[in-house]
Amino acid sequence: MRKELDYDSDKSNDERISRTQMIILGSGIFIATFDLAAISIAMLVLKSIWNLSPLTVTLIGAAALIGAIFGGFLGGLLADKFGRKGILFLDFLGYFIASSLSAISPNAYWLILFRLIVGFVIGADFAVSFPLMAEIRPAKTRGRDMALVMMTANFGMVLAYGIGGFFLGINNSGWRYVLASGAILSLPILLMRTRIRESESWKEKRHHTIGNIFKYLRQNHTGDVAFSSVSWFSYQVGDQGLSIFLPILLSSLLFIGPSAASYSSLIVKSVTIPAAIITVLVIERIGRRSLQVWGFFGRTVSLFLLAFMLIMLPDTFLYAKVLFLFTAFFFGAMGPDKTIVIAPSEKFDSSVRGTGEGISESSGRFGGLIGILGYGLLTPFLGDGGGIMFFAIFALIGLITTLIFMTRDRNDYRNQIKSDSRTL
Repeated sequence: MRKELDYDSDKSNDERISRTQMIILGSGIFIATFDLAAISIAMLVLKSIWNLSPLTVTLIGAAALIGAIFGGFLGGLLADKFGRKGILFLDFLGYFIASSLSAISPNAYWLILFRLIVGFVIGADFAVSFPLMAEIRPAKTRGRDMALVMMTANFGMVLAYGIGGFFLGINNSGWRYVLASGAILSLPILLMRTRIRESESWKEKRHHTIGNIFKYLRQNHTGDVAFSSVSWFSYQVGDQGLSIFLPILLSSLLFIGPSAASYSSLIVKSVTIPAAIITVLVIERIGRRSLQVWGFFGRTVSLFLLAFMLIMLPDTFLYAKVLFLFTAFFFGAMGPDKTIVIAPSEKFDSSVRGTGEGISESSGRFGGLIGILGYGLLTPFLGDGGGIMFFAIFALIGLITTLIFMTRDRNDYRNQIKSDSRTL
Protein backbone atom coordinates (compact mmCIF):
# COMPACT_ATOMS: atom_id res chain seq x y z
CA MET A 1 0.00 0.00 0.00
CA ARG A 2 1.40 3.42 -1.00
CA LYS A 3 2.44 5.74 1.82
CA GLU A 4 0.42 8.87 2.42
CA LEU A 5 2.18 12.16 2.96
CA ASP A 6 1.96 14.09 6.21
CA TYR A 7 1.73 17.39 4.37
CA ASP A 8 1.55 19.82 7.25
CA SER A 9 4.40 18.55 9.40
CA ASP A 10 8.09 19.33 9.43
CA LYS A 11 8.89 15.67 8.63
CA SER A 12 7.57 14.46 5.30
CA ASN A 13 7.14 10.69 4.93
CA ASP A 14 8.31 10.93 1.35
CA GLU A 15 10.59 13.85 0.58
CA ARG A 16 11.14 12.72 -2.99
CA ILE A 17 7.44 12.88 -3.87
CA SER A 18 7.14 16.26 -2.20
CA ARG A 19 10.08 17.65 -4.20
CA THR A 20 8.71 16.18 -7.42
CA GLN A 21 5.41 17.95 -6.85
CA MET A 22 7.27 21.18 -6.15
CA ILE A 23 9.04 20.88 -9.51
CA ILE A 24 5.75 20.20 -11.30
CA LEU A 25 4.13 23.23 -9.68
CA GLY A 26 7.15 25.41 -10.41
CA SER A 27 7.07 24.48 -14.09
CA GLY A 28 3.52 25.81 -14.23
CA ILE A 29 4.61 29.14 -12.75
CA PHE A 30 7.40 29.25 -15.34
CA ILE A 31 4.93 28.84 -18.22
CA ALA A 32 2.47 31.36 -16.78
CA THR A 33 5.05 34.14 -16.57
CA PHE A 34 6.53 33.16 -19.93
CA ASP A 35 3.09 33.74 -21.41
CA LEU A 36 2.58 37.12 -19.73
CA ALA A 37 5.91 38.29 -21.15
CA ALA A 38 5.19 36.79 -24.56
CA ILE A 39 2.18 39.03 -25.12
CA SER A 40 4.33 42.11 -24.47
CA ILE A 41 6.53 40.93 -27.36
CA ALA A 42 3.49 40.59 -29.61
CA MET A 43 2.34 44.10 -28.70
CA LEU A 44 5.54 45.51 -30.22
CA VAL A 45 4.40 44.64 -33.75
CA LEU A 46 0.63 44.12 -33.64
CA LYS A 47 -0.11 47.85 -33.66
CA SER A 48 1.46 48.27 -37.09
CA ILE A 49 0.49 44.85 -38.52
CA TRP A 50 -3.20 45.20 -37.70
CA ASN A 51 -3.29 49.02 -37.66
CA LEU A 52 -4.57 49.09 -34.08
CA SER A 53 -5.44 52.06 -31.90
CA PRO A 54 -3.48 52.58 -28.64
CA LEU A 55 -6.59 51.54 -26.69
CA THR A 56 -6.85 48.22 -28.55
CA VAL A 57 -3.16 47.51 -27.97
CA THR A 58 -3.65 48.23 -24.28
CA LEU A 59 -6.67 45.88 -24.16
CA ILE A 60 -4.60 43.09 -25.72
CA GLY A 61 -2.06 43.52 -22.95
CA ALA A 62 -4.71 43.78 -20.25
CA ALA A 63 -6.97 40.92 -21.35
CA ALA A 64 -5.05 38.18 -19.53
CA LEU A 65 -5.12 40.17 -16.30
CA ILE A 66 -8.88 40.68 -16.58
CA GLY A 67 -9.28 36.93 -16.94
CA ALA A 68 -6.89 36.29 -14.05
CA ILE A 69 -8.99 38.44 -11.70
CA PHE A 70 -11.84 35.97 -12.03
CA GLY A 71 -9.66 32.89 -12.44
CA GLY A 72 -7.73 33.53 -9.24
CA PHE A 73 -10.82 33.90 -7.11
CA LEU A 74 -12.81 31.01 -8.61
CA GLY A 75 -9.80 28.71 -8.85
CA GLY A 76 -8.92 29.17 -5.19
CA LEU A 77 -12.52 28.76 -4.06
CA LEU A 78 -13.07 25.60 -6.12
CA ALA A 79 -9.79 24.17 -4.84
CA ASP A 80 -11.06 24.58 -1.27
CA LYS A 81 -14.38 23.00 -2.19
CA PHE A 82 -13.29 20.14 -4.47
CA GLY A 83 -9.53 19.77 -3.97
CA ARG A 84 -6.29 20.99 -5.48
CA LYS A 85 -5.39 18.14 -7.86
CA GLY A 86 -8.27 18.39 -10.33
CA ILE A 87 -8.07 22.17 -10.67
CA LEU A 88 -4.33 22.05 -11.38
CA PHE A 89 -4.85 19.62 -14.27
CA LEU A 90 -7.89 21.34 -15.78
CA ASP A 91 -6.39 24.83 -15.68
CA PHE A 92 -3.31 23.70 -17.62
CA LEU A 93 -5.43 21.86 -20.15
CA GLY A 94 -7.34 25.11 -20.63
CA TYR A 95 -4.06 26.99 -20.99
CA PHE A 96 -2.80 24.69 -23.74
CA ILE A 97 -6.01 25.13 -25.75
CA ALA A 98 -6.35 28.90 -25.26
CA SER A 99 -2.67 29.70 -25.90
CA SER A 100 -2.75 27.61 -29.08
CA LEU A 101 -5.80 29.54 -30.29
CA SER A 102 -4.13 32.85 -29.37
CA ALA A 103 -1.28 32.05 -31.74
CA ILE A 104 -3.65 31.66 -34.71
CA SER A 105 -5.98 34.57 -33.92
CA PRO A 106 -7.24 36.18 -37.15
CA ASN A 107 -7.71 39.64 -35.62
CA ALA A 108 -7.46 41.66 -32.42
CA TYR A 109 -10.94 40.79 -31.19
CA TRP A 110 -10.31 37.04 -31.26
CA LEU A 111 -6.91 37.55 -29.67
CA ILE A 112 -8.45 39.52 -26.80
CA LEU A 113 -11.03 36.76 -26.26
CA PHE A 114 -8.41 33.99 -26.17
CA ARG A 115 -6.19 36.08 -23.90
CA LEU A 116 -9.09 36.44 -21.47
CA ILE A 117 -9.28 32.64 -21.26
CA VAL A 118 -5.50 32.33 -20.91
CA GLY A 119 -5.61 34.79 -18.03
CA PHE A 120 -8.46 32.95 -16.34
CA VAL A 121 -6.59 29.64 -16.21
CA ILE A 122 -3.27 31.26 -15.25
CA GLY A 123 -5.03 33.02 -12.38
CA ALA A 124 -6.50 29.74 -11.21
CA ASP A 125 -3.12 28.03 -11.38
CA PHE A 126 -1.40 30.62 -9.17
CA ALA A 127 -4.23 30.52 -6.64
CA VAL A 128 -3.93 26.74 -6.22
CA SER A 129 -0.21 26.07 -6.71
CA PHE A 130 1.07 28.00 -3.71
CA PRO A 131 -1.53 26.77 -1.20
CA LEU A 132 -0.67 23.21 -2.21
CA MET A 133 3.03 23.97 -1.87
CA ALA A 134 2.45 25.35 1.62
CA GLU A 135 0.80 22.04 2.49
CA ILE A 136 3.45 19.69 1.12
CA ARG A 137 6.71 21.35 2.16
CA PRO A 138 8.28 21.26 5.66
CA ALA A 139 7.53 24.40 7.68
CA LYS A 140 11.20 25.16 8.39
CA THR A 141 12.03 25.51 4.67
CA ARG A 142 8.63 26.47 3.27
CA GLY A 143 9.48 30.11 2.57
CA ARG A 144 12.74 29.21 0.86
CA ASP A 145 11.07 26.49 -1.21
CA MET A 146 8.28 28.77 -2.40
CA ALA A 147 10.78 31.53 -3.19
CA LEU A 148 12.72 28.99 -5.24
CA VAL A 149 9.59 28.12 -7.19
CA MET A 150 8.80 31.81 -7.66
CA MET A 151 12.26 32.23 -9.17
CA THR A 152 11.11 30.15 -12.14
CA ALA A 153 8.89 33.12 -13.01
CA ASN A 154 11.99 35.25 -13.56
CA PHE A 155 13.46 32.64 -15.91
CA GLY A 156 10.13 32.41 -17.74
CA MET A 157 10.07 36.10 -18.57
CA VAL A 158 13.72 36.18 -19.61
CA LEU A 159 13.20 33.21 -21.94
CA ALA A 160 10.14 34.84 -23.49
CA TYR A 161 12.08 38.01 -24.30
CA GLY A 162 14.89 35.93 -25.81
CA ILE A 163 12.56 33.85 -27.97
CA GLY A 164 10.69 37.01 -28.92
CA GLY A 165 13.84 38.73 -30.10
CA PHE A 166 14.66 35.73 -32.30
CA PHE A 167 11.23 35.26 -33.89
CA LEU A 168 10.51 38.97 -34.40
CA GLY A 169 13.71 39.13 -36.41
CA ILE A 170 12.36 36.55 -38.88
CA ASN A 171 9.10 38.02 -40.22
CA ASN A 172 5.81 39.66 -39.25
CA SER A 173 4.38 36.34 -38.08
CA GLY A 174 7.06 36.04 -35.43
CA TRP A 175 4.65 37.09 -32.68
CA ARG A 176 2.54 34.01 -33.45
CA TYR A 177 5.54 31.75 -32.94
CA VAL A 178 6.22 33.38 -29.58
CA LEU A 179 2.69 32.70 -28.34
CA ALA A 180 2.73 29.18 -29.80
CA SER A 181 5.95 28.48 -27.90
CA GLY A 182 4.02 28.73 -24.63
CA ALA A 183 1.53 26.12 -25.80
CA ILE A 184 4.30 23.76 -26.90
CA LEU A 185 6.19 24.14 -23.62
CA SER A 186 3.03 23.42 -21.64
CA LEU A 187 2.46 19.95 -23.14
CA PRO A 188 4.97 17.98 -21.03
CA ILE A 189 3.87 19.90 -17.95
CA LEU A 190 0.25 18.97 -18.65
CA LEU A 191 1.28 15.31 -18.67
CA MET A 192 3.23 15.76 -15.42
CA ARG A 193 0.18 17.30 -13.77
CA THR A 194 -1.45 13.85 -13.77
CA ARG A 195 1.11 12.83 -11.13
CA ILE A 196 0.06 15.45 -8.59
CA ARG A 197 -1.35 13.99 -5.38
CA GLU A 198 -4.11 15.55 -3.35
CA SER A 199 -3.30 17.52 -0.19
CA GLU A 200 -3.87 15.41 2.90
CA SER A 201 -4.12 18.56 5.00
CA TRP A 202 -6.99 19.85 2.87
CA LYS A 203 -8.78 16.49 2.97
CA GLU A 204 -8.62 16.44 6.76
CA LYS A 205 -9.81 20.01 7.28
CA ARG A 206 -12.00 20.76 4.26
CA HIS A 207 -15.32 22.60 4.50
CA HIS A 208 -18.07 20.87 2.58
CA THR A 209 -20.01 24.00 1.60
CA ILE A 210 -18.93 27.27 0.04
CA GLY A 211 -20.90 29.12 2.69
CA ASN A 212 -18.79 27.57 5.44
CA ILE A 213 -15.60 28.51 3.59
CA PHE A 214 -16.56 32.18 3.52
CA LYS A 215 -17.86 32.08 7.09
CA TYR A 216 -14.60 30.66 8.43
CA LEU A 217 -12.53 33.07 6.35
CA ARG A 218 -14.55 36.05 7.57
CA GLN A 219 -14.36 35.01 11.24
CA ASN A 220 -10.66 34.15 11.32
CA HIS A 221 -8.79 35.83 8.47
CA THR A 222 -10.41 39.17 7.60
CA GLY A 223 -7.28 41.15 8.49
CA ASP A 224 -5.01 38.72 6.66
CA VAL A 225 -7.11 39.02 3.50
CA ALA A 226 -7.16 42.82 3.68
CA PHE A 227 -3.41 43.24 4.16
CA SER A 228 -2.34 40.67 1.58
CA SER A 229 -4.79 42.10 -0.96
CA VAL A 230 -3.54 45.67 -0.54
CA SER A 231 0.11 44.57 -0.70
CA TRP A 232 -0.44 42.47 -3.79
CA PHE A 233 -2.48 45.23 -5.48
CA SER A 234 0.13 47.92 -4.77
CA TYR A 235 3.00 45.85 -6.10
CA GLN A 236 1.31 44.55 -9.23
CA VAL A 237 0.23 48.01 -10.42
CA GLY A 238 3.85 48.72 -11.23
CA ASP A 239 5.18 45.23 -11.83
CA GLN A 240 2.66 44.12 -14.45
CA GLY A 241 2.69 47.54 -16.03
CA LEU A 242 6.48 47.62 -16.26
CA SER A 243 6.67 44.06 -17.59
CA ILE A 244 3.99 44.53 -20.25
CA PHE A 245 5.29 47.88 -21.51
CA LEU A 246 9.03 47.25 -21.02
CA PRO A 247 9.79 46.40 -24.69
CA ILE A 248 7.76 49.40 -25.88
CA LEU A 249 9.42 51.69 -23.31
CA LEU A 250 12.92 50.55 -24.29
CA SER A 251 12.09 50.89 -27.98
CA SER A 252 11.08 54.51 -27.39
CA LEU A 253 13.88 55.28 -24.94
CA LEU A 254 16.76 53.80 -26.95
CA PHE A 255 15.34 54.38 -30.47
CA ILE A 256 15.56 50.70 -31.43
CA GLY A 257 13.39 48.28 -33.39
CA PRO A 258 11.12 45.48 -32.10
CA SER A 259 13.71 42.68 -32.16
CA ALA A 260 16.37 44.79 -30.45
CA ALA A 261 13.80 45.98 -27.90
CA SER A 262 12.96 42.38 -27.07
CA TYR A 263 16.63 41.50 -26.54
CA SER A 264 17.10 44.67 -24.48
CA SER A 265 14.16 43.63 -22.31
CA LEU A 266 15.87 40.28 -21.78
CA ILE A 267 18.98 42.07 -20.50
CA VAL A 268 17.01 44.33 -18.16
CA LYS A 269 14.84 41.52 -16.78
CA SER A 270 17.87 39.24 -16.29
CA VAL A 271 18.71 41.28 -13.19
CA THR A 272 15.71 39.65 -11.49
CA ILE A 273 17.49 36.28 -11.43
CA PRO A 274 20.33 37.20 -9.02
CA ALA A 275 17.77 39.18 -7.01
CA ALA A 276 15.59 36.09 -6.73
CA ILE A 277 18.59 33.99 -5.68
CA ILE A 278 19.25 36.44 -2.84
CA THR A 279 15.66 35.99 -1.70
CA VAL A 280 16.01 32.20 -1.66
CA LEU A 281 19.21 32.44 0.39
CA VAL A 282 18.05 34.91 3.04
CA ILE A 283 14.27 34.62 3.40
CA GLU A 284 14.44 32.16 6.30
CA ARG A 285 17.17 34.22 8.00
CA ILE A 286 15.89 37.78 7.87
CA GLY A 287 12.19 37.10 7.34
CA ARG A 288 9.45 38.14 4.97
CA ARG A 289 8.87 41.61 6.35
CA SER A 290 12.45 42.84 5.93
CA LEU A 291 12.55 41.65 2.34
CA GLN A 292 9.22 43.25 1.54
CA VAL A 293 10.15 46.58 3.16
CA TRP A 294 13.51 46.90 1.42
CA GLY A 295 12.09 45.67 -1.87
CA PHE A 296 9.30 48.24 -1.88
CA PHE A 297 11.72 50.95 -0.72
CA GLY A 298 14.25 50.27 -3.48
CA ARG A 299 11.58 50.09 -6.15
CA THR A 300 9.90 53.30 -4.93
CA VAL A 301 13.14 55.30 -5.03
CA SER A 302 14.15 53.88 -8.41
CA LEU A 303 10.81 54.64 -10.05
CA PHE A 304 10.55 58.16 -8.66
CA LEU A 305 14.06 58.97 -9.90
CA LEU A 306 13.32 57.42 -13.30
CA ALA A 307 10.06 59.37 -13.61
CA PHE A 308 11.83 62.61 -12.66
CA MET A 309 14.50 62.10 -15.31
CA LEU A 310 11.98 61.18 -18.00
CA ILE A 311 9.96 64.31 -17.27
CA MET A 312 12.72 66.84 -16.58
CA LEU A 313 15.56 65.43 -18.71
CA PRO A 314 13.79 63.64 -21.57
CA ASP A 315 16.66 63.64 -24.09
CA THR A 316 19.70 63.04 -21.88
CA PHE A 317 21.16 60.49 -19.45
CA LEU A 318 19.67 57.55 -21.36
CA TYR A 319 21.87 54.98 -19.67
CA ALA A 320 21.08 56.37 -16.23
CA LYS A 321 17.40 55.84 -17.01
CA VAL A 322 18.07 52.25 -18.02
CA LEU A 323 20.04 51.82 -14.79
CA PHE A 324 16.99 52.87 -12.76
CA LEU A 325 14.93 50.31 -14.67
CA PHE A 326 17.50 47.72 -13.61
CA THR A 327 17.31 48.72 -9.95
CA ALA A 328 13.50 48.87 -9.99
CA PHE A 329 13.29 45.29 -11.24
CA PHE A 330 16.09 44.15 -8.92
CA PHE A 331 14.48 45.40 -5.72
CA GLY A 332 11.06 44.15 -6.76
CA ALA A 333 12.36 40.65 -7.46
CA MET A 334 14.37 40.61 -4.24
CA GLY A 335 11.38 41.39 -2.05
CA PRO A 336 7.66 41.83 -2.67
CA ASP A 337 7.65 39.85 -5.91
CA LYS A 338 8.08 36.76 -3.72
CA THR A 339 6.75 37.76 -0.31
CA ILE A 340 3.32 38.96 -1.42
CA VAL A 341 2.69 35.48 -2.85
CA ILE A 342 4.29 33.47 -0.06
CA ALA A 343 2.74 35.28 2.91
CA PRO A 344 -0.95 34.54 2.25
CA SER A 345 -0.19 30.89 1.48
CA GLU A 346 1.42 30.58 4.90
CA LYS A 347 -1.08 32.67 6.81
CA PHE A 348 -4.36 30.98 5.89
CA ASP A 349 -5.60 27.67 7.30
CA SER A 350 -5.67 24.68 4.94
CA SER A 351 -9.47 24.68 4.77
CA VAL A 352 -9.58 28.20 3.29
CA ARG A 353 -6.06 28.59 1.92
CA GLY A 354 -7.07 28.49 -1.73
CA THR A 355 -9.83 31.06 -1.27
CA GLY A 356 -7.60 33.39 0.74
CA GLU A 357 -4.81 33.13 -1.79
CA GLY A 358 -7.29 33.54 -4.65
CA ILE A 359 -8.80 36.73 -3.24
CA SER A 360 -5.34 38.18 -2.63
CA GLU A 361 -4.17 37.21 -6.10
CA SER A 362 -7.29 38.63 -7.75
CA SER A 363 -6.60 41.92 -5.99
CA GLY A 364 -3.08 41.83 -7.40
CA ARG A 365 -4.32 41.06 -10.90
CA PHE A 366 -6.75 43.96 -10.61
CA GLY A 367 -3.79 46.11 -9.60
CA GLY A 368 -1.92 44.89 -12.66
CA LEU A 369 -4.91 45.80 -14.81
CA ILE A 370 -4.99 49.28 -13.29
CA GLY A 371 -1.26 49.58 -13.97
CA ILE A 372 -1.59 48.63 -17.63
CA LEU A 373 -4.64 50.81 -18.26
CA GLY A 374 -3.18 53.69 -16.25
CA TYR A 375 0.10 53.65 -18.12
CA GLY A 376 -1.63 53.23 -21.48
CA LEU A 377 -3.97 56.16 -20.82
CA LEU A 378 -1.46 58.50 -19.16
CA THR A 379 1.48 58.26 -21.55
CA PRO A 380 -0.26 59.82 -24.60
CA PHE A 381 -0.76 62.98 -22.52
CA LEU A 382 2.09 62.94 -19.96
CA GLY A 383 4.70 60.83 -21.70
CA ASP A 384 6.54 57.83 -20.29
CA GLY A 385 7.50 59.83 -17.21
CA GLY A 386 3.86 60.25 -16.21
CA GLY A 387 3.26 56.50 -16.50
CA ILE A 388 6.35 55.66 -14.43
CA MET A 389 5.32 58.22 -11.78
CA PHE A 390 1.99 56.39 -11.56
CA PHE A 391 3.85 53.16 -10.80
CA ALA A 392 6.08 54.88 -8.24
CA ILE A 393 3.11 56.19 -6.25
CA PHE A 394 1.69 52.71 -5.82
CA ALA A 395 5.08 51.30 -4.85
CA LEU A 396 5.13 53.94 -2.10
CA ILE A 397 1.65 52.86 -0.98
CA GLY A 398 2.91 49.27 -0.77
CA LEU A 399 5.87 50.37 1.34
CA ILE A 400 3.71 52.34 3.77
CA THR A 401 1.19 49.50 4.08
CA THR A 402 3.96 47.00 4.81
CA LEU A 403 5.58 49.22 7.45
CA ILE A 404 2.29 49.69 9.28
CA PHE A 405 0.57 46.33 9.02
CA MET A 406 3.03 43.51 8.27
CA THR A 407 4.13 41.47 11.27
CA ARG A 408 7.70 41.95 12.46
CA ASP A 409 8.09 38.32 13.55
CA ARG A 410 9.07 36.11 10.65
CA ASN A 411 8.18 33.06 12.75
CA ASP A 412 4.54 34.10 12.88
CA TYR A 413 3.97 32.51 9.47
CA ARG A 414 5.55 29.20 10.40
CA ASN A 415 3.80 29.11 13.74
CA GLN A 416 0.49 29.67 11.96
CA ILE A 417 1.11 26.67 9.73
CA LYS A 418 2.11 24.48 12.66
CA SER A 419 -1.06 25.38 14.53
CA ASP A 420 -3.20 24.66 11.49
CA SER A 421 -5.22 22.14 13.47
CA ARG A 422 -7.43 24.88 14.86
CA THR A 423 -10.98 23.71 15.56
CA LEU A 424 -13.17 24.19 12.49
